[in-house]
Amino acid sequence: MDSQPAASGISALLRTVRGGRVPLPPRPKGRLVWLHLPQEVPLDSVAALRLELEDYPVLITQALVEKPGPLYVALPTGRRAVIDQFIAHWQPEVLLWGAPENGLTVVRRAAKSGVNLLFADLSEQGLLPSFRGRQLTEFLQYFPHVLLGEAANLDWFKKHGLKDDQIVRCKPLAEIAAPMPENEALFRRASGVLGPRPIWCAAGVSRGEIGAILAAHRHAVKAVPNLLLIIAPRAAADVISSRVEADGWRISAACPDTLPDPKAEVLLAQNTDNLPTWMRLATVSYMGGTLYGPEAADPFGAVAVGSAVLSGPMQAPFAHRYARLKDAGGLALAESNGALPARLVDAMAPDRSAELALQGWAVGSEGAETVQIVAREICALLERAN
Repeated sequence: MDSQPAASGISALLRTVRGGRVPLPPRPKGRLVWLHLPQEVPLDSVAALRLELEDYPVLITQALVEKPGPLYVALPTGRRAVIDQFIAHWQPEVLLWGAPENGLTVVRRAAKSGVNLLFADLSEQGLLPSFRGRQLTEFLQYFPHVLLGEAANLDWFKKHGLKDDQIVRCKPLAEIAAPMPENEALFRRASGVLGPRPIWCAAGVSRGEIGAILAAHRHAVKAVPNLLLIIAPRAAADVISSRVEADGWRISAACPDTLPDPKAEVLLAQNTDNLPTWMRLATVSYMGGTLYGPEAADPFGAVAVGSAVLSGPMQAPFAHRYARLKDAGGLALAESNGALPARLVDAMAPDRSAELALQGWAVGSEGAETVQIVAREICALLERAN
């Protein structure tokens, strides 16, 4: 498929003003996939979906686009001629309609042009209340498959003509706990020295939290013998080191270049550079910033490496991720610094830590499962179109 040159200059402006041809970015070569997505779709899920479809150029549209890009533009609206021009320019082989707004006109014009169609309730909002009746009935008949979540009202969809053989179960396109780069050599060296010791990690903490962290550690070592604390601070490692030593703990450096002291009670990193590795070593990871703020660590970092998440009550800017973990039973919550010691001991218990990690992983991988289902359906349409 050859790309069509985008209109430019005064002639393009005049054609746009007159309601005719709208200037568009150049079309890349290849079999193009068009995704129309809801406004609140998680960016990491979109990136994962692009990666699953890496053999094809992917055009993304949304109802509102603040900063358009070469393959990221606003959905055309208005006259059929504008929509037809848009489809003729991009020549998509597949259109995934994943937004709640009324897309009948676009889908109708795409079907007329021979585009393969797929509908998915990616945000689990359903469709807008105004989108119903004969328009919805016609809309649904264009799709061989319709991807719906568990919360979807199947009776309502079936009332508008949806057949059982069209339905594919699919959860919302949620945020994904994507693994961060790790230092594998550091992990092997550290785990070899530390052996099977129980470990917890204070991830991304500030010096203001160290008092509460050390108090929790002092309480926990009575219940969990030989417990090791790894501290990966945001800043002020020297100040934190002095505080740990003044509190009477045997401290060792946690760094890529030297082996830790196997008899240490606290390992202190200089920063968060190797945080994924330290959390991977830990049964439980406390998320820094959640007791006193001002900004909580991202809990999905711990989820991605299989560490149980322990948190205080201050969870911005990742409150939505903490809420998902809590709802699924994947979060140990300390309501205050006074509650932290007991919550830590509870979370370190083998059965409890395994449950927290398992439920956390279920939340963090939910979006990945949806990405695979959506990519599978798109690729099936592309194969049938060959």
